[in-house]
Amino acid sequence: MKLVFSRFVFVLALLLPITIISKEVRTEYTVSTKGFKIGELVWYIKTENNYFENKIILKSGGLFSSLYKFSGEYFSSGIIEGSRFYSEKYYHKWLTKKKEKEMKIFFNNKKISSIKQKPPENEVARIDIFDLVEYSDPLTSFLNILNDKGSSHTVDGRRVYTMVKYDNLKIEVGSTILIKNYNNIWADHKRNDLEKINFSIGPNQVLPEFIEIHFKGNVFKVFKN
Repeated sequence: MKLVFSRFVFVLALLLPITIISKEVRTEYTVSTKGFKIGELVWYIKTENNYFENKIILKSGGLFSSLYKFSGEYFSSGIIEGSRFYSEKYYHKWLTKKKEKEMKIFFNNKKISSIKQKPPENEVARIDIFDLVEYSDPLTSFLNILNDKGSSHTVDGRRVYTMVKYDNLKIEVGSTILIKNYNNIWADHKRNDLEKINFSIGPNQVLPEFIEIHFKGNVFKVFKN
């Protein structure tokens, strides 16, 4: 269950209508699965001139928080050119009772310049990530897709993939994000446990009212407080 939490969090920064972002936005959410609250999430967005910052803080909460205690912090920053966001720095930290993981990715001229992991990876990379061009970190990639970009190439330090947005005919669902061209950087298999993400945004709302994440046979629901 903890592994599921750690890998679904990055998809929570999904659906931001960039055209109506103010200089700073802060929104709180409740995270649940199988009818039980499991966590709380705070989402910050800040833009200033041609610079942006995007940050998510997640922590366990609810009746079962003593059994599944976790916390996560996800941050991206970079520059805005025209209507597109370009990564310069990405960072995430995941902490449970038994594990602590960190990932840092730095970008220069729209390419990865360095990557640091804790604990360090002992496997040989199956993909030369330093050859990737115009790949974004997950948070920045979501911003681009939702700023009228139909797809965005993404790298999160463990895997590379393409995020593709589809609008659904059912009003209650809104839109869906699918993960395509998925490849692990440090493993030979191409198994992708993320099935799909549905979401909906109310009229004149800045951030989504509801996000539904289908991951590894589980459904995580994120509600705006």
